[in-house]
Amino acid sequence: MRAAETTASILFCVLSASFLGLGSIRSTCATYDEPVHLAAGYTDLVQGRYRLNAMDHPPLAEMWAALPLLALRPNRFSDHPAWLDGRVYHYGDLFLYKNRVPAERLLGAARIWNLATLTALLACALVLWARRLEGAPAAWGAAGALGFCVPWFSNAALVTTDGLSTALFFATCALLASPRRTPLIWAMAGAAAGAALAAKFNMILLPVLVGCALAAEARMDLSRRPRPGELALFFAAALLALAAAYRFTFVGLYAGGLSATLSRLSEGRGAYLHGRYSDSGWLWYFPAAVLVKTPLALLALGGLGAWASLRRPCAQAAWLFLPPLGYFLAALTSKTQIGYRHVLPFYPFLCLWAGLGAARLWDLGAKGRAVLAAAGLWLAVSVGRNHPRHLSYFNEFVRSGRGHDWLADSNLDWGQDLPALARELALRGNPPLVLSYFGSADPQAHGLRYVPLLFMTNTERAGNASLDPRGALLFAVSVTNLLGVYFRDHALLAWLRDRRPVALCGGSIFLYDLTADREGRARLADLLAASGRPGDARVAAGR
Repeated sequence: MRAAETTASILFCVLSASFLGLGSIRSTCATYDEPVHLAAGYTDLVQGRYRLNAMDHPPLAEMWAALPLLALRPNRFSDHPAWLDGRVYHYGDLFLYKNRVPAERLLGAARIWNLATLTALLACALVLWARRLEGAPAAWGAAGALGFCVPWFSNAALVTTDGLSTALFFATCALLASPRRTPLIWAMAGAAAGAALAAKFNMILLPVLVGCALAAEARMDLSRRPRPGELALFFAAALLALAAAYRFTFVGLYAGGLSATLSRLSEGRGAYLHGRYSDSGWLWYFPAAVLVKTPLALLALGGLGAWASLRRPCAQAAWLFLPPLGYFLAALTSKTQIGYRHVLPFYPFLCLWAGLGAARLWDLGAKGRAVLAAAGLWLAVSVGRNHPRHLSYFNEFVRSGRGHDWLADSNLDWGQDLPALARELALRGNPPLVLSYFGSADPQAHGLRYVPLLFMTNTERAGNASLDPRGALLFAVSVTNLLGVYFRDHALLAWLRDRRPVALCGGSIFLYDLTADREGRARLADLLAASGRPGDARVAAGR
């Protein structure tokens, strides 16, 4: 009965997260880096040449996401200049949008595979750990928390390196927290840690955090002190998994890629938080992002479970708190603050704490179970009201449609909402428009007739239309561009912020009708003229 109940809770978690994530998959286009990740993963799989993206990311997560493409057999374009010259974004665009297999099929297959497999892996580790600590109520609570954890399934449903690395980070800790660590457990934990290192460079923190947790529990409980042979087995399995991901002959690439990544991260990057801009970040960026991007019911249950866990045996508390909090604290010092996805490894532990909080409420009897039921309903309603726009989810602390008052970039606007814009324009007769887009997806592939303006992309987009002097003057702007996050002049489009958009497409693209707005037309005409489009500038100005 226990095995059946555990299996049922895992299935519930996987099915709920998959259902919610599938809605997001079907309603969005490629986010900024997905074409590159997908192309790199497929070429790594079939050619074994880690040349496309090796200095930015290890290959394992990209190859894992690309596994379904082996059955689709897309073109590799191995003779194309973009491949030969190593122009990663141009090649990613070519691979996704100019292939014999439609872009929706390529991307959809990889996304669905990622969402289902990574959620299954994480759910198994989470439910088994929760059940080991507090029985069936904790297992079901943790499963429900992960199944409705927007930060998890909205990112696991994408072709990125965040999902696999997060699942392996948690699995490593779950294995090492086992009451009885057999040689098999040590080997499995080492393999999971090595695979995490091969999935994302920021996992270099994992061995350090594992060492801290092992040392802390050994100091509190001498019987938990690992023997030298066990540590040797762990590190041997980790190195073997890392080397296998690089096919044993490319291990030197890992050191080069890690060095290049650390160098880039130390340089900083433009960031936005609640009306402020910075190139070096803030200590309170990630706490603020977690506070507004996480369902409040999940935060409440997680907080209750964490508080209750402070009274647990110290050896257990070492694994419950040191890895997630150590990772989170390290992230606070980062100069690259472009999305709360960079603290995604924190969330499975939050779900575990929520499961422990659910178990505590369950044990309180009828009143506690009523509170637990109310929290579960609150969680489901909070997440469901934004379906399928999960990438742009904000909790009740933020007014609907005003997430950009707090955050930008991958927290909200990752270039995913061209299909939503296309649907809105279809209702208006599909007119041409001016488009200021943040992302790497191809607007033309989604049926848009557009004049490009102030694009933030790594590929060239020349547009495919001119403005119609007899039609409406429509201007669509991605939130990140509206806020001017990556513009030298952050106020370049600030004149739009006082105007009421006619539509918010998918949560991240504002659509403005400037037809009867004389001042707005003049400002748009100036921008078009400065971008080298005098004909469209004259139309915008009404001449």
